[in-house]
Amino acid sequence: MDDDPSRLLRTARHLAIPVAVLTAVLAVVLATYWPALSAGALYMDDKFYLGVPFMQHPSWTAVKTVFGQVLSPAGVNGYYQPLAQVSMMLDFLDPAAHSSLLPFHRTTLLLHLLNVALVVVLLHTLFANWITAGMVGLLYGLHPLNADAVLWIAERKTVLTTCFALWSLILYVGYTRHRERAGRGDWRRYLASLLMFGCALLSKPTALPLVALLLVLDYWPLRRRFTRSTLTEKVPFLVVGVLSAVVTVISQARAGQEGTTQVMNLIHLPMVMGYCFTFYLFKMVWPVGLVADYPAPQPLSLLNTHVLLSVLVAAGILGATLISARRTRVVAAGAMFFVIAIFPSLGVIRYTSSIAANRSMYLPMLGLLLPLAWGLSQLWNMNIRAVKVSGVRVVLVGAVSVLATGSVAAVRSYESHWRDSVTLLRYYLTQAPKDWKLHTRLGNEWIQRGDYPSAVAEFTEAARLNPNWAENHLNLGRALFTVGQYPEAKQAFSMALQRTPTDFRGHILMGLTLARQKDLGGALTEYRTAAQLAPTNAAAHFNMANILAQQGNWVEAAKEYRQTLRLDPMNGAAQRALQAIASKQP
Repeated sequence: MDDDPSRLLRTARHLAIPVAVLTAVLAVVLATYWPALSAGALYMDDKFYLGVPFMQHPSWTAVKTVFGQVLSPAGVNGYYQPLAQVSMMLDFLDPAAHSSLLPFHRTTLLLHLLNVALVVVLLHTLFANWITAGMVGLLYGLHPLNADAVLWIAERKTVLTTCFALWSLILYVGYTRHRERAGRGDWRRYLASLLMFGCALLSKPTALPLVALLLVLDYWPLRRRFTRSTLTEKVPFLVVGVLSAVVTVISQARAGQEGTTQVMNLIHLPMVMGYCFTFYLFKMVWPVGLVADYPAPQPLSLLNTHVLLSVLVAAGILGATLISARRTRVVAAGAMFFVIAIFPSLGVIRYTSSIAANRSMYLPMLGLLLPLAWGLSQLWNMNIRAVKVSGVRVVLVGAVSVLATGSVAAVRSYESHWRDSVTLLRYYLTQAPKDWKLHTRLGNEWIQRGDYPSAVAEFTEAARLNPNWAENHLNLGRALFTVGQYPEAKQAFSMALQRTPTDFRGHILMGLTLARQKDLGGALTEYRTAAQLAPTNAAAHFNMANILAQQGNWVEAAKEYRQTLRLDPMNGAAQRALQAIASKQP
């Protein structure tokens, strides 16, 4: 009993440094991202997450629906991600979520703070220095490349999967350390690590490489021998990863906006990897000109000087890394961690048209920070020539403070563009004026605000930049139709139908335009074509019936109105029109 006060004092002293470090780091990150709570920009979030009815009404039935739609998920643009959807769904428990984005930003920011704390804990677990772990964790939490994952509501899946992945890594390191001390594994930690890996995959499948990352940690800094036992313990992780990969590919193909997944020609893989490796390293060191997605350079070939230089730089860094591996594993392990973690985002199985994205660095960045954390921990207690330990520490703290200050300024500047969607898209266009998708999204934003002339301007530019995508011409045609420019709308719809003649939407829109121009025969032809292409589409039959009624063909008009009601029983206009026709007949 006499020892209890001294034991409590020792415990308090033991906890003082980690508590102080974590409190200071999280306070700076929180202060930096505080404006994110009032960000009002939406970047496709409303279409694929916030606008889905069952997401807005949390219930056990909705949760079962989300988890049950394994191969054909609803409410998202692509692959199976039930935990991310449930996370968003839980935010709707706050009544404010139906009129404010605050609840969603609040949860994401809290997850980011938790991830920063987990990075600090992981680095301390690996290198046994709270101060240097906190310094590197601060740089991670403040790095501008991570801002998209915090500010973009739809990227909840990125911060969530990273949270589970970090837990898995920490538990795995604890399992290996216990095995070293006790001569046997702590299976509770092992199973918990496997469970966290599964949760990470259910949030976003970019956590797939974690099983290989465990091997990297075995190589360094854990320095475990690669025995049969070391490899066998990864088998359950591998099985879970393979199952997730199969589900991801199938669910993306069925639910993705593009409708299919594209597999990269493996001949191009080294070039793409070299380009992306150099691109991300440059952005890591000099994070300026940030946008959400970066299009591939054109042409994407070694004939492009930019691509060629990027590949040569990557090859040079690879060569230097291999040479350094003869003396130390530090750089090689960090490089392997980064390349493996970023691999799912390189587009071998492509889900988007972009070649790089800031959010893709959220977990892989840790690989580049591992050597830094090790280096700082080594320098922290070292005399360097005439400079004593205290002087070295002052220099290290000063250097990290300068980097952190620069990161705070960059993040705050980037955050300011997220106050609303138009401001954000306009900023993106200053960085990537030839990105036709940005013009399309800005055009849609102007449509929502009722500014159709501005929408026409943006859709026109999108169609000019990418005339081969029919959707650009359909968007332009809709905007022109709305402002009454029917000849121009007709031309836009014609351009769309030249590229996709089997798109029933284009034929319906062309029919509406011709009807406004009093070309009833042409409009009827378009509607009939649309009905043939999409027999279950009620709008095609309803519009056809309206034209037939205008032509006085009551029998055929009644037939099409009845078909409309079979497809859409709640169509009040069709019901009233059918009753009107009945009153005209004897």
